[in-house]
Parts: sequence; C-alpha cells; structure tokens
Amino acid sequence: MNIQRAGIEDVEAIYHIATGAFGSSPWPIKIFQHELSCIRNQYFVAEINHTIVGFIGMTTILDEAEITSLAVLPDYQKQGIAQALIARVLSVPDLKRILLEVSEHNGAAQGLYIKNSFTVYNRRRHYYKNGDDALLMERKIL
Repeated sequence: MNIQRAGIEDVEAIYHIATGAFGSSPWPIKIFQHELSCIRNQYFVAEINHTIVGFIGMTTILDEAEITSLAVLPDYQKQGIAQALIARVLSVPDLKRILLEVSEHNGAAQGLYIKNSFTVYNRRRHYYKNGDDALLMERKIL
C-alpha cells in the first residue's frame, strides 16, 4: 500500500470512494474539487496496485486540523487502510490538536478513533439527515 498526497486529478476516484463507502457521496463532486484546490486542505489517498482505494481529507488552521472525511472502498475495508490514513494525518508536523465528528451509530469508526487516542468532547444532537447525533472527538498532540 502506498499513501500519498492527493491532487485535483484524484477527484473522481475520491468521489467514487465516498459514494461506495457511504452509499451516496455526502458532498457533490464540486465540493471535493474545491476541497482539493484549497490551500488549507490536505487530502491523502491510499493506493493498492495502482488503484486508489481510500482517502482522508483534513482542513488545517494554524496548529489545529479537522478530519473532514475518511472513506475506504467496501471491498478493501478491515485491511488496515483507514488506520494507515489516520497515521499519515498524525504524522503531519506541527499539529497540536486534531478534531473530527462521527455518527453515534458508527461503532467501527469510533473504535478506530479511540484506538488512535481520540476522545469524545461534545455531541451535536440530530446533526445528520437521518437524525443521528454526531460525536465530536479530538486528539491532543503534545
């Protein structure tokens, strides 16, 4: 597996992965295009045999980052790809705090984040379209 910085040329693969992982993309492809072209955003992709199979996106402001999206194609899940993508974000220099949100019913993602020392610090009630709450999680880096 190869983890590398994504570019605008990866937008279709990222959109395809988001659609495959979530059932439908949470954002239109134009949002991903904007995200990939914004200087404050960093996206990384996981590639296996020259095929992009997962991605992680984050927005950075000063020494804080927020993970905005993490997805892996269903056929490649549970193979350590999401863990490798998180590890890549954790290796970005000079970050003091990383934030994210996750559905209260996404136990697999919560477990992954907890394994990587993220803790819940707040909850957004009825945040998602289906009425689920969002758990706000953080990891402080010393």
